[in-house]
Amino acid sequence: MNWHHQTVVITGAYGGLGKVLCKELAKLGARLVLTGRNTNKLDELSKTLPNGTVSVSGDITTQEFQLKLVQVLAHLQSDGHILINNAGVGDGHFLENQSIENIQKMLEVNLLAPILLSKALKPWLQKAPVAKIINIGSTFGAIGFPGFSSYCASKFGLRGFSQALGRELSDTSISVQYLAPRSIETEINSDNINQLNKAIKNNVDTAEQVVPQIVKAIEQNNAEKFFGWPQKLFAKINGLFPSLVSGSIKKQLQIIKTHLNK
Repeated sequence: MNWHHQTVVITGAYGGLGKVLCKELAKLGARLVLTGRNTNKLDELSKTLPNGTVSVSGDITTQEFQLKLVQVLAHLQSDGHILINNAGVGDGHFLENQSIENIQKMLEVNLLAPILLSKALKPWLQKAPVAKIINIGSTFGAIGFPGFSSYCASKFGLRGFSQALGRELSDTSISVQYLAPRSIETEINSDNINQLNKAIKNNVDTAEQVVPQIVKAIEQNNAEKFFGWPQKLFAKINGLFPSLVSGSIKKQLQIIKTHLNK
């Protein structure tokens, strides 16, 4: 895969994972289109990247932003077009303690926005000989975990959307990939979540550790890829024997409640 021939749209560009991913893809030679709500943060990131990087600020959940992005991309053509749906929000609380606003925001950003952006950008994507939609998921898109019911719902939904859309587009030039890291050290994690990870000895990666794996999976065109041992094993076991995983998690329930049921 020649990254010099790729135009890559990245949502959530200045976040923890997004920023590292942007810098890596720029180093490989891709032309980047950065998106995010904060214009100043986009400008700061853009200054660290090569000339030719484009920034489009706005709320990815709105039709206004999606139309603006389509207009910008109409002038950017290359041999490869890639959409990376990376933007995401999280909320580690039991359902009874989650606000309706946070639940709605999580579903809009993590699930609805990737669906609508994929629809809006499909005409642009298919103008290239080769195109990809990359949906950044989570291990929690395969394992329902206490305290993350709404987040899991958004990532389970994104995984199902990726699989269905990939099959829907299997006779086109567009491929769809669902790439699922385990927990990453980013601002998305609250102190409670960080403390829980330590308490249950849950392995956490840095963005610098995850990005090379994401890039490799994109290059290999993996339809679905989970990262991080043993979490990716648990994801497979949960698909085959969910009761085993339920029993294991139940043993940790009181610890989880201590940190997240507040």
